[in-house]
Amino acid sequence: MIDLHCHIIPWIDDGADSAAVACKMAEHALRSGVDTIVCTPHCNISDDIPNYRGRDYDVCFGMFRALLQQHGIPLRVLPGCELFASRSNLRRLLDENRIATLNHSRYLLTEFNFNDSGERMTAALDLIAQHGRIPVVAHPERYDCVQRDPKLAVSWFAKGYIIQLNKGSLLGLLGQRAYYAGTHLLASGIAHAVASDAHDDRYRTTGLQSLLPVLERYCSPDYVQLLLETNPKRIIQDRHIPAPESE
Repeated sequence: MIDLHCHIIPWIDDGADSAAVACKMAEHALRSGVDTIVCTPHCNISDDIPNYRGRDYDVCFGMFRALLQQHGIPLRVLPGCELFASRSNLRRLLDENRIATLNHSRYLLTEFNFNDSGERMTAALDLIAQHGRIPVVAHPERYDCVQRDPKLAVSWFAKGYIIQLNKGSLLGLLGQRAYYAGTHLLASGIAHAVASDAHDDRYRTTGLQSLLPVLERYCSPDYVQLLLETNPKRIIQDRHIPAPESE
């Protein structure tokens, strides 16, 4: 399995707070069937956590990859980020090509303030698409506007934007509203991928094996394969994700 959204790199954001925790997260991922993780530290949160594409990020990512090799942990890790789509500088960051996409692909993992409006989110996603990227909407089931009106996520899906659900939401660990919205989107067939959004080795953990009973309740075996392997592989290989009817 491939995990597209994980805060596993130590020292760089609010995820793994030490090398030891990062290694534990990597080992747990391998034990639970994940062989590839895209490292997606928060980007553009504040001056303290910029994580823009560039030398500083490359150094941290390289150190983490070397750490895994040093400890003999055969997890494949790829670069990326989770962009906070701030209205104040989104256009400039896109114009200057300062945002790390998922494994250097066109796909850009994007998050918003949980209480932001659907109109503002849509405008930001449209702007990203106009700049030649394909938005990957991080955990839409956690946003208040989607919880109130799931058709908003359907409209993003119709535009070809990628819908990524969180493991914690589907397991009921992030509140009832996120659980109901997530399972509704899943049952409606508009999710493209499910990822861990892991931050530590205790509460928001790596690994996707625990999700299988939930996914199997709402999805066909082929759809489970799409969510955990086929579509994530297409994304990291920068390939097109066809609409469901053309599968």
